Amino acid sequence: TTPATAELDALSRELAATSARLARSRERERALETSRRELVAWISHDLRTPLAGLRAMSEALEDGVAADPDRYLRQIRAEVERLNDMVGDLFELSRIHAGTLVLTPARISVYDLVGDALAGADPLARRHGVRLVGDAVAAVPVEVDGKEMSRVLGNLLVNAIRRTPADGTVAVAAERSADGVVVSVTDGCGGIPEEDLPRVFDTGWRGTHARTPPAGAGLGLAIVRGIVEAHRGRATVRNIPGGCRFEVTLPPAQV
Repeated sequence: TTPATAELDALSRELAATSARLARSRERERALETSRRELVAWISHDLRTPLAGLRAMSEALEDGVAADPDRYLRQIRAEVERLNDMVGDLFELSRIHAGTLVLTPARISVYDLVGDALAGADPLARRHGVRLVGDAVAAVPVEVDGKEMSRVLGNLLVNAIRRTPADGTVAVAAERSADGVVVSVTDGCGGIPEEDLPRVFDTGWRGTHARTPPAGAGLGLAIVRGIVEAHRGRATVRNIPGGCRFEVTLPPAQV
């Protein structure tokens, strides 16, 4: 091989690598633009609808035509709290999409993280008549942002509880794996249609089998994926007999 040929080969490889980087960059831009359009659609529908209800109830109270003012006030308070949660989800998702989510990692036991998440989800589970089980949780360390990872587990549990029929079970497990640490949440939703599985973590995805409209209007699982990927982990879902299993794989804690 002559020096000129070797130089041409090196230049060709460099051009191919640059082309591949540009293609990946264009793909990321397309994904971000799609995400932005989805967020605009979410805002136009899921924020306007409850706001219209709040306006109608406040006008009824103001005009003195509300048959049960106390009930209207309770409903207004509940809607305001739900809207506050939705705006909080939107803010979190915007930080994730903009790449400005700042993590403060610390060494934490998965056992403690799961225990706190189960305690937080227990009231919702009781209201829905769903059993929470966390017997198979190993006390393995991870290096994560505790607040953000608590949000991940909380979102997964809320999603599972809302999609599991009364007298059903939601189980949480955690174990070491070859890739790190796997935390799973298993529900009794009856399964997700195969064609929907690739879309479960998309912004605004609701599916068709929810017993009640999910709080957050389809942003919870998108936030799960964003936070997990910010930790250099991955979030997946698969069907199992009678339900589905969400799995979060996190890198092992540094020794």
